[in-house]
Formats: sequence, C-alpha cells, structure tokens
Amino acid sequence: MKYWNFKGQQNTICEALQVSLPEHAVISVVGAGGKTSLIFAWARELASEGKSVCITTTTHMAANQCDFLESDISVIVRPDPDNPDKVIGPAIEEIVNLKTQYDVVLIEADGARRQALKWPKEHEPVVPEITDISICVAGLSSLGRPLQDALYNAEGLPQAMERDIVDEALIAAIVSSPDGGLKGTYGDYRVFLNQADTKELQEKATYIQALLAVRGIQSAWAKLISLGKTTPFLKSGRR
Repeated sequence: MKYWNFKGQQNTICEALQVSLPEHAVISVVGAGGKTSLIFAWARELASEGKSVCITTTTHMAANQCDFLESDISVIVRPDPDNPDKVIGPAIEEIVNLKTQYDVVLIEADGARRQALKWPKEHEPVVPEITDISICVAGLSSLGRPLQDALYNAEGLPQAMERDIVDEALIAAIVSSPDGGLKGTYGDYRVFLNQADTKELQEKATYIQALLAVRGIQSAWAKLISLGKTTPFLKSGRR
C-alpha cells in the first residue's frame, strides 16, 4: 500500500506521517473515517519490520471486526458485558504495563459510529497520558455531503464552523481545532486523511494538506482497504 504526504509518495505510514517512533511507543488514534483500518495496516507494517505490536482500545470496538491479523500481532480486548457486539479494552493501568511489554501499542481511542468525520463530545476522546503520538483520522467521503449526514456530533459543532455541506476548509478546521481533532490528545500530533478513493478526492486531500501545513500540522493521505465486517475479531490465544 502507498501513502502520500507533501513530499509525494511514501512507502510506509511512519514515513508518510513523518514520525520517528520512540522505544516502547504508544500511538492513540482518534477521529473518524478509518481508525481501525489505519491501526491494523500500521500494525502489519510494524510487525513486518520485526517489532512486537499490540492493539487495544480505550473505548469500544466491533466484536466482529477483522480476525485476519498475523499471529505475531496481539489484540488485547475483552467482551463488553453490556453489548455482545462490542469488545472493550483493559484498564489504563494495564495499558501502562503493555507499553513496557511491546515495542508499539496501538490504541483505538475514539468512536464515531461509522461516520466519516467527527466533532468530539464532552467526554471524548479517551487518550491515555502515556501516549507518544496522537493521530486524528478524517474520512474524505464526507466531502460534498450534508453536514448532518457526514459529521458525528454535528449538533456540537461551533456556530462559526456550521455550513450545509462539508468542504475542505471544514475538515481542516475540525482536525486542527483544540476542541476538535486536537482535543484531549497527547504527544506529537498528526492527521491522516483516509478514503482518497478517486483522483478528485486525492486532489482535495492535497489541498487539505496545504491548509494544515499553514497551521503547522503534518498530515498524510491514502486509500485504506476497508476491513471486513463479518469475520470474528477475537481469536484463540488472544485476550
């Protein structure tokens, strides 16, 4: 899979996002429009480089997502007692311990109910303070769609940002806002623009990147493969 940033095509997610992982890194992913897809793609990439990798969550993940990870990638989750269709992660204290056990811990730290774009609610996201790198994902499929249909928590969006249709300026404003994509994050901050499925969307992604660069925010874009929705997520030998 290929990724792009302001320098052009890149071979890895780390290269595209211009990040250098510290020893025992914790990466928290927030936003909407492909968080799980990014986490799983990154986990495979890092594992192929010989790193020990763990995936977990501080919120919820679908219990039927993606049991096609390689056996050397750990998934630390447990069934949600209140919802059989969901799994939840360990306590924050255990996540702190995971950091010492793995080279990289990837955390899904937000939820968006399958929307392509997100404005966080008061209690969101749930990013641990031990996070070294925070990545905000935004789905380009939101472009050109009515705000109410494309944005999670549209009613919480500040009046100054409100509009009828999602455009590039709105995506840039959301992911760069201290009350939007930056809210509650720790460590280095990057933006990942997903769903660049067409040449038109790729051009729009490049424009959004320019808007973010003016704000001092590094970003990358790609077309991530959507994860399967019917394969069991929990596997024998994983918690």
